[in-house]
Amino acid sequence: MIKYFKNGVLEVDTLDLPQDCGEIKVSVVLEEERNDANYYLEFACPRNVKYISQKLTRTADKEYEIILPRGISEYIGEVYVQMIIMSNEDAALISRSLIASNPLFVIKESILASNALDSSERRDFFEYAQNVVTSVSDKIDIVDKMIESVPAQITDIVETQLKAVDDKLAEYQTVIDGKIENVADNLKSQLVGVEGSINNNTSKIEENKSVIAEVQNELKGDISSLSGSISQLSGKVTSAENGLSGKLNTSAVKNEYSSSSSEVYSTQYINNNLKKFHKDSGEFTFTSSTTYSEVSTITTPAKGYLVVFFGSCNSGAAVSKVGILPVKSAGNTTGAVSNIGHTLSPAAMGVVLCDYLDANTTVKFYCQCQTSGKRTTGYYRYILLEG
Repeated sequence: MIKYFKNGVLEVDTLDLPQDCGEIKVSVVLEEERNDANYYLEFACPRNVKYISQKLTRTADKEYEIILPRGISEYIGEVYVQMIIMSNEDAALISRSLIASNPLFVIKESILASNALDSSERRDFFEYAQNVVTSVSDKIDIVDKMIESVPAQITDIVETQLKAVDDKLAEYQTVIDGKIENVADNLKSQLVGVEGSINNNTSKIEENKSVIAEVQNELKGDISSLSGSISQLSGKVTSAENGLSGKLNTSAVKNEYSSSSSEVYSTQYINNNLKKFHKDSGEFTFTSSTTYSEVSTITTPAKGYLVVFFGSCNSGAAVSKVGILPVKSAGNTTGAVSNIGHTLSPAAMGVVLCDYLDANTTVKFYCQCQTSGKRTTGYYRYILLEG
């Protein structure tokens, strides 16, 4: 009995067998069974002889068996076993068990008297050999006589079969000749039809040539007319450009903030360029401290006017003061903060910095809490107007 566990361990019940004991039936029980695999056994026998079995035969759920050949018990000693699992589609190896720690069989010595010569024959071996030679000679004579009569029999059979083949070939030749004549007649009639179609198409090609020539002449006139229209349009565009350059001063356009207007920006013709905005927002985490210390930074993407908000909240850390450098100042803004239609996450305390800064300036965020060692979240949002 062999038991296979899904962790790859193989357990066996060791069985003592006599040497050269004939075929052996072995049962195998699986802890877990695969539907896409076949199971085999490999054996390590004495004198470094190794065998692999046929595919195991399934007898029930998770139960298999195999009939082993007599060669397994040929040599005295211990026989160890290992299971291999192979794909039932392409016979690829899926997995291999550990070799069982105990031998499956222990082969014991047998007398094997049936395999030895009789003792009387051993004492008169030369007489035994002479009898064998005489028996073989008699059988050779019988075979020689049979061979002498074989050529004549073979010749008659071959001639009969060759005549039958010749008759059948003659029949096939007649049929083939008839089919060839039919195919030739069909080809002739088809060629006549094709020749008529070619002549008809040739006349149509000549007709199309004349039509193409007429279309070409018409296109030449249309192209000439289109060229004149393009020239006229080009002159009008040049005239419009010259007129606009005197009426529109592009250097006198500016977007200026108007606190009295219902719109955020009003247009006035007093500056020479338009401004570019940069904006960003985010959050980060830091460990709270009772000292007023730096917790994060941002870098300005360009030179201009920066408006930045920074806030933090954590009831356990009890945020007491926040600030921003280059202008380090404590803030006391509470609750949610809105900026250009976007709502920032609620902050227990926040501060806003407005300043004119160079590009790549490091802006630092500071925070002080009443409790240290707490994981705390910081929030920021900024708008930068280049200038």
